[in-house]
Amino acid sequence: MREIVVVPGKFSECGGRVKKLIISVLCTFIISCGFQLRGDAKFNFTSLYLQVEAAPRVAQAVAQILQEKGVKIVATPQEAQIVLYLGSEAVENRTLSVSAVSGKIEEVELNVRTNMEIRKPDGKVLSEKQTISLLRDYSFDEMAVLAMGTEAEVLQEEMFREIVAQVIRRLQVIK
Repeated sequence: MREIVVVPGKFSECGGRVKKLIISVLCTFIISCGFQLRGDAKFNFTSLYLQVEAAPRVAQAVAQILQEKGVKIVATPQEAQIVLYLGSEAVENRTLSVSAVSGKIEEVELNVRTNMEIRKPDGKVLSEKQTISLLRDYSFDEMAVLAMGTEAEVLQEEMFREIVAQVIRRLQVIK
């Protein structure tokens, strides 16, 4: 029977160098491609007028984030550097699938959307009117209606947070 003898330090040193080399090469590639972590939101404006049609949840959350980041929400478009228009919020439920046996709903699709447009106070459009729309689906169990209602509410809140995040990201790229 042959005995395997491991010599400490010989191969482990080489392996450590190879790992360091691979990590440094990966870091170089990541840096060279322009990758950046999201980090803190920075805006190229200091004042904003929020024109809201019927989007109270999105408008309130966007205003709060902007104020936390030092952007002043002003009372008139003339006082602002940027005008953010938020259209109405819409929440729709649609049946995705029904049981072939019982005819009961099995899956539901939740659609949350709003419109936005970014302009200068003089009316110059900086970002065309666009719809932000998110879709999520969830299983529906008629035996646990209360739990399904709670799941739908949680999904809806999560979707509104994502819409707010998208609005903020779009405001960050405005020059």
